[in-house]
Amino acid sequence: MEVKLFDDMTAYVRDVTSLIWNYIHHREQYPENAQLAVQPELMASVIEDPTQCRHCDFYDLRTLISKDDQGGLVPNQHAIQNMANRYYQAG
Repeated sequence: MEVKLFDDMTAYVRDVTSLIWNYIHHREQYPENAQLAVQPELMASVIEDPTQCRHCDFYDLRTLISKDDQGGLVPNQHAIQNMANRYYQAG
């Protein structure tokens, strides 16, 4: 389980994007029911089985992944940005 710490929205979006890329390339290494788990109190995010993370906000990975023009899976930057907005105020 890889945990990422985040200090600001730009770093957080970059880290979540990296986590999503890792998930796309290595899905066989993750639990079948894995979700993005965000633990705001610790300022950490991880892709994990929801039963293994307490006090987390969970996000369905299907909403954070889209397909490119060639049909390949890619992180959905718009969805990641919208999710990150829940933790950071604009401005």
